[in-house]
Amino acid sequence: MTIRTMIFSGLICLILLPLVSHAKVDYISLHEIESSERQPLSVKLNIVEKHQESQLKFTLLNQNTETTLDYQRINNYMLRLKSPHYIIGKASILVYEFEQYTWIKTNSVDISNTLIATEIDQKTLSNVPKTKTQCRLIHEPNETLWSIASRYKDNWNVDVFSAMLAIYKSNLNKFAKQHIGQLINNVELACPSTKTITMMGEKAEMKAEFNRLNNSSSQ
Repeated sequence: MTIRTMIFSGLICLILLPLVSHAKVDYISLHEIESSERQPLSVKLNIVEKHQESQLKFTLLNQNTETTLDYQRINNYMLRLKSPHYIIGKASILVYEFEQYTWIKTNSVDISNTLIATEIDQKTLSNVPKTKTQCRLIHEPNETLWSIASRYKDNWNVDVFSAMLAIYKSNLNKFAKQHIGQLINNVELACPSTKTITMMGEKAEMKAEFNRLNNSSSQ
């Protein structure tokens, strides 16, 4: 190999390096379709992750329509996904991971069946809205706001007080009497927007703001 070839190969590697995927999901596959034909979809997926706290989103792609799937963790290696809609013909579950303030599609799981759409199905499917999926934070049972913020602060490049305030401002109705110290248990939390996160200030300022809100009486 000539020096010129070696230099050229090195440059190619440097160019391609930023394109290497940093996906947190190592493996995902269909375990079981639990629902019967023309019934609201319920499926189980096998999953292996680098980090159990991976921030994920799942959508159903069927009949050229992409809709949000609700999901719950059955255990560390299995998820259950549900949709109020059933599937017909070619269908896939799309897997998104949240990185650098944006959702990135990293996997696709084929769940196609042999059903042929009838006229009734076509009318039903035409009313299915192409919803925009919403980012949700992982909120374990009895988990505190501090614990949740500690998990996400590094991803958002902020301190823990800024993370807590960003979560609070984005989920006011998920706190009893809208008090920052009274996070309601077992509620879904929406991710703060990029704008909300960038509006956070210095750590000392955010700590003072958190303490002010935490020490204030409930409204």
